[in-house]
Amino acid sequence: MNFKRISIEEVSQLDQKQSINVIDIRDPQSFAAGHMPQAVNINNQNAADYIEHTDKSKPLVVVCYHGHSSQPAAQYFAAQGFEEVYSMDGGFEVWKLNHPVDTEQ
Repeated sequence: MNFKRISIEEVSQLDQKQSINVIDIRDPQSFAAGHMPQAVNINNQNAADYIEHTDKSKPLVVVCYHGHSSQPAAQYFAAQGFEEVYSMDGGFEVWKLNHPVDTEQ
């Protein structure tokens, strides 16, 4: 199973069509300062728990700073059995330019 790259616009369209999961792999301080609504901050400490308890049939969008680190992370989650995995091109840094930022934990 492989991941696909997805544009920020395509993420918005996908989210409007169906329920999606969004994981943010940035450091906790950056995540706390701002992230996509409904995003979950994932790191080495909580990844296994997330994989075990998350619906793998829902599309999964992996977000990082600029869309580079999310690609190997997306491949990892695809290998864990998630059926539809995307790496968001441009990352959070581009996403936040045109979208509201959530600062709630």
